[in-house]
Amino acid sequence: MPKHFDEPFWIGGRYFSLEDIALIRDTLRRFRRLSRPELVATLCENLPWTTPTGAPRLDACGKLLDEIDAALWMPVPPKRASRGGRPSAYRQGEPIPDVAITANLAAVKPIVVTPVDPIDLPVWNATVATYHPLGYQQAFGARQQYWIESLAGPEPVRLGGLLFAAAAQKLQSRDAWIGWDATTRGRFRPRIVNNSRFLILPSVHVSHLASHVLGLAARRIRTDWLARYGFAPVLLETFVEQPWRGTCYAAANWTCVGMTAGRGRNSLTQHATLPKKAIWMYPLVRSWRRDLEAPWPAPRTEEIE
Repeated sequence: MPKHFDEPFWIGGRYFSLEDIALIRDTLRRFRRLSRPELVATLCENLPWTTPTGAPRLDACGKLLDEIDAALWMPVPPKRASRGGRPSAYRQGEPIPDVAITANLAAVKPIVVTPVDPIDLPVWNATVATYHPLGYQQAFGARQQYWIESLAGPEPVRLGGLLFAAAAQKLQSRDAWIGWDATTRGRFRPRIVNNSRFLILPSVHVSHLASHVLGLAARRIRTDWLARYGFAPVLLETFVEQPWRGTCYAAANWTCVGMTAGRGRNSLTQHATLPKKAIWMYPLVRSWRRDLEAPWPAPRTEEIE
């Protein structure tokens, strides 16, 4: 690999062009608050850098960051100390109990959406894996998990959870609704965040709870994302697969903008291999069209001595 990373090179079976190098440089500067694993996943997705089966090349990308770090090309987030043992999709935990509640919304208010403490993530993971119809696999890149809790009684009662993560790489209906071409999408897609999991426990039956929760999450996600990653999202997206109709999203003023192509995130074919899903979008600010494509603020840089 070239010493100063200032010309095209090959690594991990992939040719890196000058545009790729510029993207790496910009990602390292802009997303300094990402952890090392989150940064690796983000780079793999944005380049994109995948195996022939479509899986992200996490190991090769990690080695690239090691070489960047060793060459002092740019600051790279430090590695976390190894805890030993075999890595898994997520640490094991016990799911929360499925509480039986049938009530109107007023009876369980106030409702809060609370960021999941890192020590509690195994419980959140297991809860979504156990109760959500799609199960759960650990999200790549930037993400924010929440508990849905009722504070109506003497102690908080957990009613479910939410996950917000990186937006889809490209969606014809979404991109047409926004008015994006490929270049503009590549620059500003991080400002879209995907509500990839939304769980209300199976035995919780509270009318209007889901749309109320979506409103609460929309009011705080910008602040939480900014604190965690250094920038605020502008749009939310989600996918709804039949037989679900997206009723709670419609009630929360989300807009259905079209359907997915059914090819999946890392598909290597142009043919639909997965069920098509409705695409729902929600602007987080009134000036979303302007804010979505506003110039990124100049990243703060740190000189390496």
